[in-house]
Amino acid sequence: MRGRFNEKDVYSACRTLFGSEVQLSLDFLGYLQASGAKAAFREQAKQNHPDLFAIHDLDVQNRQAELFREVVKAFDLIKNFLKHRDEASPEPVFSRPAPSRQHYRPTPAPPRHKAPAGHFYRSSIPFRRLEFGSYLYYSGRVSYQSLIEALVWQRRQRPTIGDIARRWNWLSDRDILTICRDRGDYGRFGEKAIRLGLLRHSQVQTLLFFQRSRQQKIGQYFIENGSLSPNQIEQLIADMHAHNAWVGGSTANNFKRATAAAG
Repeated sequence: MRGRFNEKDVYSACRTLFGSEVQLSLDFLGYLQASGAKAAFREQAKQNHPDLFAIHDLDVQNRQAELFREVVKAFDLIKNFLKHRDEASPEPVFSRPAPSRQHYRPTPAPPRHKAPAGHFYRSSIPFRRLEFGSYLYYSGRVSYQSLIEALVWQRRQRPTIGDIARRWNWLSDRDILTICRDRGDYGRFGEKAIRLGLLRHSQVQTLLFFQRSRQQKIGQYFIENGSLSPNQIEQLIADMHAHNAWVGGSTANNFKRATAAAG
C-alpha cells in the first residue's frame, strides 16, 4: 500500500514551522513530538499572527495573512503526519522518496563554531521543574531549533529498547514485530510491550534506565559545536538545580499553607 505523505512536502512544512536553520533528516522526523510542533506553532503565532500587523498598510496585512495561512497549513500537515507515524502501522508513511534527497542535509555530528540561529525564548522561566535541555531554552541560551537538533543528536547515541531487550533475550524478533504492529491504544514501545504481556513494568524501567545511560549528555552537543563552554554548562546546571529547588520548595510551602487553611 502506498504511503500517505510525500516526504518533500513534510520537509517543506517543517522548514515553514521550525525555520530554515533546522537540519532536517529522518532522525528529526522520528524524534519530533506533537508537543514540539505545538510549541513551534505558538512561537510562530506570537511573531507572525496577522492581528499583530493591524496598524500596517493593506499590502503588509495581506502578505502577513498569506504567510500565516502557510504556517497553519504546515502545522496541520505535520500534526497529521505525526498521528499516522505514531499509529505504528507497518505501511509506509511516505508515498515516495523525496526527489533530490541530496538537498536535505542529514543530521551530522555537531558542527564546531556554529553561529546561533533560530527563535530564542524571551520571557521569564516557567515556574516548574525543568530538564536541562528545557532549562537551556527557557533561559534564553539556545534556540528552539538548536534544542531540537541537540535532542536528535542525543537520541542517535542510544540503542532502542527493542534492540537492548533482544540482546538480553527478553524479546525475540517475532515479539518485536508484534509490538511494532500493534494497533491497540496509543503508546510507546515499552507501554505496548507491557499491554501485550511481553514485558513486565520493571523490565521496561530497567531497559529505559540502561538506554539513557548509553547516550551522551545534551550539554556535550553545545560544547562540541562551540555554542557554550564547559564552564558555562557547569554554571547552567547549577542554575537549573537552584531553579528546581526553588520551585519545589515554593510548591511544598503553598501546599502546607493550603492544608492549614483547609484544616
